[in-house]
Amino acid sequence: MSEELLIYNGKVLTEDRTIENGYVYIRDGRIASIGENWQRFSGVESKDAAGLIIAPGYIDMHTHGIKDVDFMEADAGACVRALREYTAFGVTRVVASTLANPFDNIIQQAQRFREAQGAPLYGAVLHGMHMEGPWIAERCRGGHAREYLTEPTQEAVERLLRETGGVLKTVTLAPELPNSVQAIERLSENGVIVSIGHSEASYEDAERAILAGARHGTHLYDTNLGYKENPEEALVMMPGHETAMLMNDDFSVELIGCPVHVPKPFFRFINKVKPRRKKVIVTDSLVGTGMKDGTVLTYKDGRKVYVSENVLRMIDEDPKVDGNLTGSAVTMNVAIRRLVEYTGLPLFEAIRWGTLNPATTLGVDNETGSIRVGKWADVQLMDEEFNVTATFVKGVAAFDAGREREK
Repeated sequence: MSEELLIYNGKVLTEDRTIENGYVYIRDGRIASIGENWQRFSGVESKDAAGLIIAPGYIDMHTHGIKDVDFMEADAGACVRALREYTAFGVTRVVASTLANPFDNIIQQAQRFREAQGAPLYGAVLHGMHMEGPWIAERCRGGHAREYLTEPTQEAVERLLRETGGVLKTVTLAPELPNSVQAIERLSENGVIVSIGHSEASYEDAERAILAGARHGTHLYDTNLGYKENPEEALVMMPGHETAMLMNDDFSVELIGCPVHVPKPFFRFINKVKPRRKKVIVTDSLVGTGMKDGTVLTYKDGRKVYVSENVLRMIDEDPKVDGNLTGSAVTMNVAIRRLVEYTGLPLFEAIRWGTLNPATTLGVDNETGSIRVGKWADVQLMDEEFNVTATFVKGVAAFDAGREREK
């Protein structure tokens, strides 16, 4: 007997239109019907949306952790606990991001992610792994430890492919590094999405990388320093790798949904210059995300940070260090809310940046990322302020705010 669920009486954001008073009918985990006349369904388990927005679940394709879970060191159980936390913010797919580390550690995390993917319900939230570092530029390393930075040797690439097969989905790489073109070609031909980031590459470096198969840009305008003055012509700017990424209409770029990491005008600029499906919003979130402002966290090395308005800032006796930005603590629903505020985009268009567009970049847009018949029923209910009240992963309730309040 098939499992059925009817979510009705809400504003449905489909792939091509908004149904003001509609329903989504789910059977066997997939969307079986969308429309307005839900009265024809009888004897089916139902969920009254009560006028809320019925939207596709978010896909966060760049996140390092949430609450007290760090994807660089969490075991499988902690990963599953984190995946559950993401669903409270409307997220139905996550690409867990690692940090520059010894290769043994990164590969061990891939194996832990593989184990977490086998967990009931929440395992389906974990799409795979994003390796960010160690193949990045030293000057643009950001929060990545200098001592772990390396070049992408053939041996390292082959080991990565061999030991993380099926789990590794994306790799951030600085294309100015030696052997980068060969690494991009090898990763791309094995289905891994190569993303240009943490880089001060030239326009020509990026063009070569794109020809080799790179097709995404990691958190544009953050740790990307391609634009430089021409050393041979005073006050003349060189185009840099950012220009190559923006000029190629087949190349997608991501922005962190935070005005500290990305000044507000850049959101409007990217909206204007990139094709509709090539604009992605991410969180790049770290441990502490989802915690209250003022929450203090202590790292293993003794450093302390605190949560403040969706970012993390340092606590230090040195006034030059105290309060410095250390990373993002934004959630996807807040990132989309900000996108609407900064660009003036209608919700119907803005939400694509966190749903269908990342699904397209990851190559899973035929399975998830929008409300369309035949796709997995990865759906959220939210209000006009982007507060999430329920999230469904493959048609199963993964988060329900009402039940959470009853606990």
